[in-house]
Amino acid sequence: MKRSWLGLAVLALVLATVACAKPPQSDSDAAKAAMDDAQPMAEKWASAEWQAAQSSMSAAQAEIDAQNQKWFKNYDHAKELLAQAKADAEKAKAAAATNKETAKNEATTAIADATTAVEAAKTALAGAPKGKDTKADLALFQQDLDGMSTTLSEAQTAMQSEDYTTAKDKANSVKEKATSISDQIAQAAAKKAGGKK
Repeated sequence: MKRSWLGLAVLALVLATVACAKPPQSDSDAAKAAMDDAQPMAEKWASAEWQAAQSSMSAAQAEIDAQNQKWFKNYDHAKELLAQAKADAEKAKAAAATNKETAKNEATTAIADATTAVEAAKTALAGAPKGKDTKADLALFQQDLDGMSTTLSEAQTAMQSEDYTTAKDKANSVKEKATSISDQIAQAAAKKAGGKK
């Protein structure tokens, strides 16, 4: 008789412990802190990794909510999901830092290349064959080069604002146009030289 009472008491204690299991607050707080820490950079510079972290966090929250509804609560799986969300957030933050640095380096290189191309085009324009038939073309080239200087300034401003994608795009556009001007001047000079023979 005593044994059965003892067995029932132990069973009641186990059931009470399981039923009274508390949500993993510290795990949840740690995961949320990692998410908050990663968000500013990860949203912009590592969107795929950030979405994965958000999915993990949503899954963890859904599991906690599901366990909260149950009479016999077990938050072990929720803890695993929270740990995954925290790891994913940290991964997203690291990826964002890497991607941002890569974008910065690419934009810096693009601006340097564009500046070199503009200087080469200016030199080519200064030495371009001048005549009645080339005057209008040379004036247009000069206008284009003036516009490119403005675009390069805009690229520099974008760099300072950490908008590396815009900076790179503007710089690449300038480089392409400046190289085209240099090529056209070189072709005109070659044509004129060929005509003199």
